Amino acid sequence: MIERLRALRSNDFARHGALVFVASTLINALGYAFHFAISRKVGVEQYGVVASLNAGYMIGMVVSTIAGTIVVKYASEFKVLGDTAHLATLSRRLSAYGSIAGLAFILAGIASAPAIAAYLKIGNVRAVMLCLIIMGISIVTPTIRAVFSGVEDFRMFSISALMESTFKAVLGIGAVYAGYGVVGAFAGWAIGSAITLAFTMAVLLSRFRRAPTTQLYIDVRRLVQTMAGVSAAIILITAITYTDVIIVKHYADPTTAGLYGALALSGKILLFVVGFVPMVLLPKASRRALAGESPGNILAMAMALVLLFSGVGLVGFYFFPRFVITALAGASFAPAAPYVFSYGVATVLLAALNTVATYKMGIHRFDFVWPLAACTILEVAGISFYHASLSQIIGVLIAGNTIALIASVYRINAPLHAVARTQRSDAAA
Repeated sequence: MIERLRALRSNDFARHGALVFVASTLINALGYAFHFAISRKVGVEQYGVVASLNAGYMIGMVVSTIAGTIVVKYASEFKVLGDTAHLATLSRRLSAYGSIAGLAFILAGIASAPAIAAYLKIGNVRAVMLCLIIMGISIVTPTIRAVFSGVEDFRMFSISALMESTFKAVLGIGAVYAGYGVVGAFAGWAIGSAITLAFTMAVLLSRFRRAPTTQLYIDVRRLVQTMAGVSAAIILITAITYTDVIIVKHYADPTTAGLYGALALSGKILLFVVGFVPMVLLPKASRRALAGESPGNILAMAMALVLLFSGVGLVGFYFFPRFVITALAGASFAPAAPYVFSYGVATVLLAALNTVATYKMGIHRFDFVWPLAACTILEVAGISFYHASLSQIIGVLIAGNTIALIASVYRINAPLHAVARTQRSDAAA
């Protein structure tokens, strides 16, 4: 047993996975504390506003997720090559151009806030504006944070992510209970996001302050292929994860939308609790593929963790659905309890899909994108047409996620070609 523990400790996937798991668990706890406290203070209808804006934020995060995934891949390459100059230049460019992009998004978002508020039937435009400001900041922070992930500095990666969640919970909840309502929740969140961005950028730039700046040579063809594949994959996964809440908010009455928002939040526990797995999987699968090693065992460990953690949670959802929904959102959300387990099943399928898709992006294989696109379109259309009851909506989710998972596993063991492309890439210059 001692020898096995020593072997486990020497396994970098297990060691880094444990670190990110602890950080992710704390982040998830803080995120759920945010919704736990606010849902009890603002009530069912106003919580529908919080849930829909939060879903919109998660969809908007697709920009930084795409950029972050690409950054992880290139930072991992530069680390394998020992190219500090390229890492430093990448970090400086990301900080400068990311800040410009974030500011542009904020200005455009403020201008479009009234139209968004009208579509979501939200009377307070300021809450929408604040959410868009948070999204603008979040274009930058996760992107530059991805450098830490790419070089496998999961300690600093975790500190930055945990800081953001801590400020969000403390300042957001504090503002709500100080009497500022939904606007206060998003204002506190925005302030915390700005502080975290300043800290993360300062740490990253200081780390490479003595490194020389060099010309950042990138193989344009490979970059375009990577951006196209990663962008399509992440947009589709994000859509299949969060659009159900927005569609329900548009079609349903305020009470049903609030109940569904809490139901979706409870189901996402199973997704968030294994969220650390893709974070560790991506750079490690990419590094192994670049080094000419088989990354298959990394995927096997990742899937085992996903099924173990989400499976245990699903058992709890089956036996204690009322406790899950009321402990999270309050007794007024108890009517959603009969749907907790079925929504959890849809979420476990989604977690497995996300893991397989992340692995394939790490090894530069995007053959799953077109089938995933078809499944996403059918799922969104299905919910739009079949939303007469919560059972109908969840049934569409389960069917769509199952088909998408089966399609993503196609050719999972096909020969790798990423190494050959990388060796010809100007990223090695």
